[in-house]
Amino acid sequence: MPETTIKQKVRRSINLAILRYLPPCKEIVKIVSASFDRRLTFREKTILKLHLHACRPCMRYFEQSEFLSKATHHLDDKLKEEVFSGTLSAEARRRIKNTLLSAI
Repeated sequence: MPETTIKQKVRRSINLAILRYLPPCKEIVKIVSASFDRRLTFREKTILKLHLHACRPCMRYFEQSEFLSKATHHLDDKLKEEVFSGTLSAEARRRIKNTLLSAI
């Protein structure tokens, strides 16, 4: 058996063991969200790092959340207000209205 296959099997076994004893992905999502708002406890950091090492979907979620967090910090205050206020500009409303009317 090639050595890479053995390494892959060992890595997979370790990852499965890690995931078996850690909180499920739903709980990790909460920890990821909290990590952008406050400092995590030592326990939370450890659980998060271990879980992210073993779970690719959660790692991807973390990377995407981190990207969005950093991107929103770079927005200026006026743009933040527009983006998060829940209202559309007159131009955006006009484009949506025209698109909907053209679909009829």
